[in-house]
Amino acid sequence: MSDIKRSFNELFLCRNKTDNIGFYGKPAIQKAYFIGAYAKAVINSSFYSSVSRKNTTFKNWLSGQIINYRNLDRIFEMAFRFEQKLKLNLRNDSEVRRLAHETPESKAGGLSSSKISYAFVAGFDDYGKFSKEEQANEVQNKNITEKEQ
Repeated sequence: MSDIKRSFNELFLCRNKTDNIGFYGKPAIQKAYFIGAYAKAVINSSFYSSVSRKNTTFKNWLSGQIINYRNLDRIFEMAFRFEQKLKLNLRNDSEVRRLAHETPESKAGGLSSSKISYAFVAGFDDYGKFSKEEQANEVQNKNITEKEQ
């Protein structure tokens, strides 16, 4: 097993490549997807925060939010606020935060709130799977290294 860490963006690029209708090619959809992933990263890391262990404040706040294009910036802002406040160490040096804010600004014209919500949840869920796979790979790599010693 290799020690090379995968990038969350690689997972997104695979999803985008298999997208036959161009849904994930739209910047507004990408923004929702990456902010969803960032939200999941903050929730995952908040639970293990050195400042406040098992913190669920952001998760609780997010559960009361309407996921639509107008709220994406607010969700990003709150996720960033919690990342800073709880001194979180997000996987791959906060890659998902960078992906979220590096997505070009666009208008969501022609995109329903349900499509934005769908993309947000897809990013949220994909990051959850990505994170679990990476943790499993880290454990496997550690076990292999220990056996070799």
